[in-house]
Amino acid sequence: MLYPAPLPICVRQSLCGAGTLAREAAVSRIGLTFLLFFSEIGLAAQPAPLQRLQAKVPVESVTVSQLAGKYSDPTKEFSPGLFGNDLYLFPDGTYVYDEWADIQPLTIYDRERWQVENGTIVLTSDNDITWYPGVGRRYIAFSRRGHPGEALLIGTTDALNRFEEIAADNPELQLMIFAKARTMTIKGLRSASRIQSKLMHTA
Repeated sequence: MLYPAPLPICVRQSLCGAGTLAREAAVSRIGLTFLLFFSEIGLAAQPAPLQRLQAKVPVESVTVSQLAGKYSDPTKEFSPGLFGNDLYLFPDGTYVYDEWADIQPLTIYDRERWQVENGTIVLTSDNDITWYPGVGRRYIAFSRRGHPGEALLIGTTDALNRFEEIAADNPELQLMIFAKARTMTIKGLRSASRIQSKLMHTA
């Protein structure tokens, strides 16, 4: 009986190498599929910022039509303070952010446009703002249950994370350490224009 001659060593090594590469590619594809699958599960399980707040304090969302106003930090629970800041959300979609202190006059650090994206207030600075403005870029608006007419803001990154870290015996009071409270409602473009003009002359 005739047996086929064995393949040359170089050919066998080539075929083995091709098979190994194919197996490694298949394993990589399977690993990538599992990684994407579990990543999607992790993203889906991540609660929204408002849900994260509601897990600590009974709060409710504030509608877009009620957002325009002046939001101040510190809130009345911790006022008066030696320093603070104000975020003005005007009804025309513009905003101004200022800071003040006992040894610093009121100074504007940021301004331009705000809008709501998927329930989140997003600030976009003017192109002339080339420095770090000191204000967060994304906020959610809410009110505490049992506080009619209230409107609060909290940053969805640093401020919310820090609140979650310390929230314990009195989370409602601790929340106000990181929140900005609306201290003035701004209604109408004429009123907004007067406030903006006063800010520009004062700061």
